[in-house]
Amino acid sequence: MKKTIISLLCTTLLAAFSLQAQKVWTLKECIDYALANNIAIKTAGLNAEIQGIEKKNTQYRRLPYVSASASHNIGFGQTQDNTGVYVNSNSQSTSAGLSTGITLFNGFQINNSVKAQQYSTLASLENLNKAKEDLSLNIASAYLQILYNKELYQLALEQVDLSKEQLRQYEIRYAHDKIPEGQLYEIKAKLAQDELSATQQKQTMELSLLELSQLLELEDWKDFNISEPDSQIMVSKEALQLPAESIYDQAQSNRAAIKSAQYEVMTSEKMLEVSRGARYPSLSLGASYSNSYYDHSNYANPSFKDQLSTNGRSNIGLSLSIPIFNRLNTTNNIKRSNINLETARLQLENTKKILYKEIQQAWFNANTAEEKYRASFETIRATQEAFRFTEEKFNSGRSTIYEYNEARMQLLRTRSEQLQAKYNLMFSLKILDFYRGNSIHL
Repeated sequence: MKKTIISLLCTTLLAAFSLQAQKVWTLKECIDYALANNIAIKTAGLNAEIQGIEKKNTQYRRLPYVSASASHNIGFGQTQDNTGVYVNSNSQSTSAGLSTGITLFNGFQINNSVKAQQYSTLASLENLNKAKEDLSLNIASAYLQILYNKELYQLALEQVDLSKEQLRQYEIRYAHDKIPEGQLYEIKAKLAQDELSATQQKQTMELSLLELSQLLELEDWKDFNISEPDSQIMVSKEALQLPAESIYDQAQSNRAAIKSAQYEVMTSEKMLEVSRGARYPSLSLGASYSNSYYDHSNYANPSFKDQLSTNGRSNIGLSLSIPIFNRLNTTNNIKRSNINLETARLQLENTKKILYKEIQQAWFNANTAEEKYRASFETIRATQEAFRFTEEKFNSGRSTIYEYNEARMQLLRTRSEQLQAKYNLMFSLKILDFYRGNSIHL
């Protein structure tokens, strides 16, 4: 009974492990996992957190500062007594103080610094979003490449099955002395070549799986596999109905790269205001309180309580600082800020141009791939008819094996080109949808 229970437990564990090993990943699962575990994404997230901390530090500059101080001194030898005469006496003194101050006006530098840091924080968040977008596109590309390689592998296996069937028929014909032995070896050579091609295509498929698993940063990729969604669902041609300019207009409002560059311009504008603010006077309000206790060895010292009541000192005041000449530092800082602003504006313009070129290229690729994919069906039909005709001639002995193999290879090339056109179309359409603000998930 005990052995039976142990056996059932082992069987259950093995079954559970088998189910886990057989798990296949959807594109959404791949992207979600990568976004949660990718090191570059985590680094970008930490940078965004640092900017958030800097934002708070800048805001806190509006608050007053408060500081406290204390000191204790011991003196030996000559010292002044309470009449001002120097005498030889040891003494001790303890003092403490509290001070506070707040900036009332400094050319609006604090306000502009706060706004600049707010925009800088938003830019860092958009940089994080851009890193996520780039990673999502890379994963989608790798995912579709696997699907493409899988179909090529299945195509190669079909060629192997076709060669095996042809070899079986030739062995029967050779056994009845209907064909020479040389033709039989030619078929065997063709089968070996097809099997080698299938093996190479399998290795290509496995390599693409490895590349995707590395993007996901999986430790174990041997059992890694992906799901195969319906390609008809994946090919949504809605984006092809729109001109590239319309897609670009949509992309400008939702692409993280554009938003980040815009926030960088706004940051530079506020930093220019900060630099200009240094030309204005600054006004501060300050207050302090101090007290002390003295102890001379040759005199009767008042009590600690009495000294605290008489030695206390308070003050409050305004401080005005007027800049006159600081070796042209303010002027040069303004020039530097102007250059930074112009650089940010140029970067924004360049980012927009790059985005427009990317959308134009994706739109052109999608339309080209759609035309090729649509035309490939007629090409496939014609090539299949040509192969069927050649196959009938070959089986009846009216054509050579070279003509037959050439027809087979032509059909294989045509089907491979159709697959390539299909996946080029799928990827281009996904990019266009992505630029329109739609999810990259399949």
